[in-house]
Amino acid sequence: MLTIIVAGRNDDYGKDFRERLFRSVLHNCGLLKAAALDFEYILAEWNPLPDRPALSKEFVARVPNARALIIPSEIHGKYSLNPEMPFHEMPAKNAALRRAAGEIVIVTNADILFSEKLMERIARGGFADDTLYRAHRIDVKPELSWREIQDPANQLPSGEGLQHPPYYLGAGGDFCLAARSLWHGLRGFNEQIRFSTRAKDWQFFLSAAARGVNIEFIGDIYHLDHEQGFRNTSAEDRNSERVHFGKWWDIEYGLPLTNSYLWGLYGVREYESETDPRVVTLEPQDFRLSEEQNRVDREVMSWLTRPAGSNETAAAFLLHTILAAHREQRRVICRLKDPRLAATLAGFDVVASRFGVRICSNWKWPQVAGFNIRKFVGEPGTLEHRDWVVEDTGHGIWFYEAGSHQGTYVLPEIIRVNQPEFNPVLARRLLHAYLALQEKGCRRFAIYGAGSHTKELLKWGIPDTFDLAGIVDSFSEKLPDVDCAVLLSSASFESDMATACSQHGIHNVIALYNDWPRNMWASESVTVR
Repeated sequence: MLTIIVAGRNDDYGKDFRERLFRSVLHNCGLLKAAALDFEYILAEWNPLPDRPALSKEFVARVPNARALIIPSEIHGKYSLNPEMPFHEMPAKNAALRRAAGEIVIVTNADILFSEKLMERIARGGFADDTLYRAHRIDVKPELSWREIQDPANQLPSGEGLQHPPYYLGAGGDFCLAARSLWHGLRGFNEQIRFSTRAKDWQFFLSAAARGVNIEFIGDIYHLDHEQGFRNTSAEDRNSERVHFGKWWDIEYGLPLTNSYLWGLYGVREYESETDPRVVTLEPQDFRLSEEQNRVDREVMSWLTRPAGSNETAAAFLLHTILAAHREQRRVICRLKDPRLAATLAGFDVVASRFGVRICSNWKWPQVAGFNIRKFVGEPGTLEHRDWVVEDTGHGIWFYEAGSHQGTYVLPEIIRVNQPEFNPVLARRLLHAYLALQEKGCRRFAIYGAGSHTKELLKWGIPDTFDLAGIVDSFSEKLPDVDCAVLLSSASFESDMATACSQHGIHNVIALYNDWPRNMWASESVTVR
């Protein structure tokens, strides 16, 4: 049996949520029936509006083999740590995952149309118990017919590209198929981050990969484009406090993450609707979070986020210190006071250690359940003459050589650090790429991609030991003469740019995202519970 899970509520999200929901679900049900598959379709309705009819009742009335799960506003009020977010997608889907009957479970979104070839692959079965199966998303206008949707000329430039994006990026949350045992072994999507739902699909795949789970693409899906979505939100507004999908945060901190055994609102009683037993509501009184848990989760939130417009110059300083230490074969001693800077250093340490850079720190993390927090190598009792010491004074960074106590300077002078923005995913990949360039002995490179992502990258500065030959895009006819590598600079369009590089005869490429090692984070075996 197959279970398909979607989440939503009766709030007209994107102006036409109800229409998109029923169009996609009924389309998918038609394909499922044509393939003669035994299935159930579950809607998880989180925090429904009390002055409107529940979406769940219409869902079970119109959708074949449907069930619905209502998570009432009282549970939302206890769970959410963001008063601007009325809908938490991933815990809603988790609640349905805990109650799914199918041996194979697909978690998808409410406006996703399955392709016929994807359905053919689903019907063939034979899915491995240790693999997550993804699909390639294609954005389309919702007013198009099914025939028009399949015409490439009508498809929107979503950034998914012709090649598959990195195994964890892209539209992972739009479609994921796995054995129910694997979903339960991974304990679903993260529930400890309660102030945002943004990029939790990225984090889920990163955590899974860190545990050695395979990730495989199996077909295409079509997404009905709409207002208010991430794609249609301006770059300036995406980091505001009021976007419905929540604040940007460090999605890689503490990987692999594990929810508690109570994930998915396990143990919360259900009571059936008096008019239709296919609709059940969870009992709010059964869901509790202690004040201590709320305190810890708020503290973690302060480590993993930054106020809008904050300056990450201290993080950029750490990045360039590590690069210089790699060039000069020095050890770095970091004496920190700020937990946010310590979280940044923890991510840098994961990268730097792969290139032989030794980092020591006095910082000790408290125990936080569910997070696999990387411990620093402690500061040695005796420092070597060539050690570099980085001290967080609370008012700035003091940096000196241990043997002489003389300050030194590692920041670039040509392309300087210029108020970098909070983006730990980019910063870590930038450090990884620069270290790879240094290890290859490359000096002259080009940045391939000339959009906003490149502008953000340049704010972190480029070491003076490198020669930036130019910034180009896929429309450039003439490329600069590069010494060794082209540094790609876009998470979404990187696959397309890799194709363009190959067409230009450039094969020695260091990519920020596709080159990210699958085993970057500590591995951990999956325990099925």
